[in-house]
Amino acid sequence: MADADSDEEPKPVVQENKDHQVLDSLDAEGTCIGTRTRGEVTEKGFWHRYVHVWVLNLPDRAVLMQLRAPQKKRFGGMFNCTSGFVMQGMASLDACKKHLYSESGLKFADHEYEFAFSCKENSIFNGEELRQWIDVYVVSLKYPPELHKIFFDIKEATELKWIGLDELQDAYRTQNQGFVLVAAPLYSRRLFQFLKKKHRVYIDMIPKVDSDEERQNKKGDQLLDRIGDMHSLMEKPHGLGVVVDPCKRNDAYNDSIWHRAVHVWVFDIEKGCILIQQRSPKKRHFGGRWNCSTGHIKMGDPALPTAMKSIKDDVGLVEFKEDDFEFIFQANVELDTGGGCWLKQVVDVYLLTVPNQGAYFEVPALKNMKLAKGEVDDVSYLQMEELEEIFSSHPSAHPEFVIPDSEDYRFRFFYCLKRKFKKYHEMPTSP
Repeated sequence: MADADSDEEPKPVVQENKDHQVLDSLDAEGTCIGTRTRGEVTEKGFWHRYVHVWVLNLPDRAVLMQLRAPQKKRFGGMFNCTSGFVMQGMASLDACKKHLYSESGLKFADHEYEFAFSCKENSIFNGEELRQWIDVYVVSLKYPPELHKIFFDIKEATELKWIGLDELQDAYRTQNQGFVLVAAPLYSRRLFQFLKKKHRVYIDMIPKVDSDEERQNKKGDQLLDRIGDMHSLMEKPHGLGVVVDPCKRNDAYNDSIWHRAVHVWVFDIEKGCILIQQRSPKKRHFGGRWNCSTGHIKMGDPALPTAMKSIKDDVGLVEFKEDDFEFIFQANVELDTGGGCWLKQVVDVYLLTVPNQGAYFEVPALKNMKLAKGEVDDVSYLQMEELEEIFSSHPSAHPEFVIPDSEDYRFRFFYCLKRKFKKYHEMPTSP
């Protein structure tokens, strides 16, 4: 456990002159060949040992990063994990504990530090050659400390921040200069594989229970239209006259009964981005995974009111009118929910384009959305091309997303988006 508030030990004082610290000097294979001062190692580019410590916030799928003080000699004003040199003869684990405590006041037991991998880094920064053998450690926290309770030395950092794994991965993809990025290509690949696996294991260990909202409203007892003759439905895609006796929602899941549902996608037509939302990890079906807004169509109801209710309830977008909901197609979807059943739905897919001439003259800001407690944990805008690449991949490549199994769904959806995006940007602007 972290000991962020303890007064038992005085906080360490940052050493102003560190060039006289003694380090192990290595050869290109990582073998110790002698000792040199830190100043000599950094000035002349000798190989040396280094550590990175990533503190993983499991519930929020984020890592703790610090904004390095602007006066720092290297990487000043850039976000980085906790990192530091390994002194002569010191074990890398001891170096991790030393740097993490001195930079953030956090202390953990030895067993909480998990060695992830080692990496050989050779790069140039401001004309200075950095040659490091980096040992990478991860501390995974189910109950991470609040930021305002974490001590940090203002001579080392000016801010601490939880940064989502997707944001960090995007920083590597775009080579964001606001982050300290390890040049070795294997580093980022192995890092994200390790961090995402830790998060998946954490999610899998959470009991899959219905959300509070579902229990209170007894959604499992809601009656849905059971679709009986799927063969007839496929011959007449819009002929839902094949509804037979209704079934309870729980039975539709448990017995894999075909039933009706809606998908609602919000499309930022100016930037070509799509709103996605992350389901609560405690949801029984698709827990912790990213998807659009969805809803089951109750017995006898039309699809449009369900679509309007789903986007309102999930993310609090209440100003959309009926005319804003564009029905784009209908598709049959069969998916393993991860909750012990196989989902079978006939889905009416709707598109909400923003900005529009109705209530949303501007694209809805993420910070202004009101997420349904126990239903939706997070929201984000994702580039259309990136989502298409995810949907075109095998589901195992992106287990954090709900990916429709239907090729027809993917083709129609992205064909519609691209056509709208192209038409919008080819329209002449008013003088």
